[in-house]
Amino acid sequence: MKSWRADHIPRKAVCVPGVPPVDIADFLPVIDHPLFQKLRGRRQLGINYLVFPGAVHTRFEHTIGVLGLTQRLCRLYGLGDDDRRALCGYALLHDIGHGPFSHQIEPVLNGDHHGRSLLCLQRMEREIGQCGLSVATLADYVCGRNGLHRLVSDRNLGTDKLDYLYRDALHIGFSGLPDIPTVTLYAVMDARGWAVDEKFVEDVKRIQKFYGYLHQHGYLNKTALSVQRVFQRAVQEALAGGRADAERLWEMDDGELFGWLRGSRSRLARGLLARFDDRSFHRTAYVIKPRGYGFAERAANKSLVVREWSQRELKRFSDRFADSAKLLALEDELAHALRVAPGEVLFAAMPYFAKLVPQDIRIRSQSGDGEYLLFAKDKDHHRSLVGDYLRTFAIRVIAAPEVRDAVSAQAGLIGEFLREHLPSDRPRRAL
Repeated sequence: MKSWRADHIPRKAVCVPGVPPVDIADFLPVIDHPLFQKLRGRRQLGINYLVFPGAVHTRFEHTIGVLGLTQRLCRLYGLGDDDRRALCGYALLHDIGHGPFSHQIEPVLNGDHHGRSLLCLQRMEREIGQCGLSVATLADYVCGRNGLHRLVSDRNLGTDKLDYLYRDALHIGFSGLPDIPTVTLYAVMDARGWAVDEKFVEDVKRIQKFYGYLHQHGYLNKTALSVQRVFQRAVQEALAGGRADAERLWEMDDGELFGWLRGSRSRLARGLLARFDDRSFHRTAYVIKPRGYGFAERAANKSLVVREWSQRELKRFSDRFADSAKLLALEDELAHALRVAPGEVLFAAMPYFAKLVPQDIRIRSQSGDGEYLLFAKDKDHHRSLVGDYLRTFAIRVIAAPEVRDAVSAQAGLIGEFLREHLPSDRPRRAL
């Protein structure tokens, strides 16, 4: 009787939504490490669960999903045992450096999850070795020195991206997900990144449009951005109270950080956090949209004022006040000008184009062209992606419900204040 291969059968499987059972047998020492188990308490979308009730999935679930997709790619491309083990180890640990509430808290903690990942790998050295890997090998993937890292981290078709597109949409409640498995079946990876067969160019475009949709209506939903900024400000105030430093906060999970905030010495931090209990969220009182896109803001029957700035002005503002300490100082200065208490007026500003418009991708042509870049050939598609983002982009002055009407009534003062604080785009003269 013919002997059939059985190496595709999981030796120890775990089930998460969206992927077949994932074989974790090779990585049990790492998965059982306290640093990895901490991911169970860190929500993938952070504080956004207050806006999207289903968005309570965790970094733990996501990393298992990425491992499952990466194992499929390894079988598809026939990777050797050493590359397969290293790539799957990277897939499993690619988010190990995330702190509580993920990206939302990084701006106030003086660091980022990439740098933290390298520190975590060092602390897991023994367990990583028990999995047949080394810290140096995984660090090469984290830092992008091994070209295979793109199979996980590519911004178009990496397994990290494909898993969170599916998983976040599922838990938020969005429908219309493109046919991702088929696209990856007809894609190839080389030293320059991914390339997709031109027969599936429309499917690639759908993935890119869905990526934009998920950012614009999910991650950057205006209520979600407001809640995020209130939460960030609460953490800033609590840190200023001196009970802990940022390094300690990196070690917490979401529940521990909430508990730390509730016990803060800062009355303002506790007051901001209490707004989550009765959903008295800050609301938009004054909004700045890109020139020509003010129409996209729904302002009817609302206590808010819409203004437009040029894209250059918006970028200058965003670049200047991406620093959370500078943003806090600006908020307090505006609150003083409006004669409201600190924390009653905040800024919820979107990042200016950072990661929000998909990257270009190579298309493999069956004609004499060989291959081409999608955006270069299909300029209408690229303009559509940029237009989607510009319709969504806004800098929002958000106000506590009890002062929203009073704040929006001072639109003229707010406009003058922001113009005065808009950084100049003129280069400084050398002395």
